[in-house]
Amino acid sequence: MADNSPPTEASLAMQRLRAEIVHGEVAPGAKLKLVPLARRYEVSRGPLREAASRLAAEGLLTFEDQRGFTVRAISRDDLLDVTRTRQRIEVLALRDAIEAGDLSWEGRVMSAVHVVERVTSRDGSGQRTEAYVMHHRAFHEALVSACPSVYLLDFRERLFALTERYRNLAAHDKVHGAKRDIAAEHRALAEAAVARDTSRACELLEAHLMTTATLLIDRYPEYFASP
Repeated sequence: MADNSPPTEASLAMQRLRAEIVHGEVAPGAKLKLVPLARRYEVSRGPLREAASRLAAEGLLTFEDQRGFTVRAISRDDLLDVTRTRQRIEVLALRDAIEAGDLSWEGRVMSAVHVVERVTSRDGSGQRTEAYVMHHRAFHEALVSACPSVYLLDFRERLFALTERYRNLAAHDKVHGAKRDIAAEHRALAEAAVARDTSRACELLEAHLMTTATLLIDRYPEYFASP
């Protein structure tokens, strides 16, 4: 039976805090000050601490005794690590989705790629609009939506949030002209998936994810310079 109960204070606080971290509104390395944050969220410290503990389990926060919660720092090594891990997990999910997907899945994929193409910036600025962020996420979710493993999809979702945080942190600082056709990448990936060309779809997905990471490293040396 579906759980129709309203979300708890801890769940609502977790959703709000996760969004602020992923969107780059809370700086990497910043200490989480529970008292003013609880006041701003209008919740007590108990649910907020529970929310922070959940986000620490997801990798967005770290916790140390006597120091409390801190927003996870960013680095070149961490970006590459999370990207390579996401490649492995998302490719597994995509393989399973292609094998298990039916016509409804194909329709979801092609509908999602059509929408994300329509909201992709075409002016060469590379600026990420709110609509693009939402539909880009929906496209990647549609690709793997036929994967039967709940655990695999849950892990993929967590890795998506970690990589999304990097893209948003860079976008908050400055915007450079894009040198890739992101709409064409999405279209090729969608067409390979629904054509059941598993090898090509997985190769395209791996390249798509790593291209984003390498472009961020190249464009933002102040964040991702080698040690």
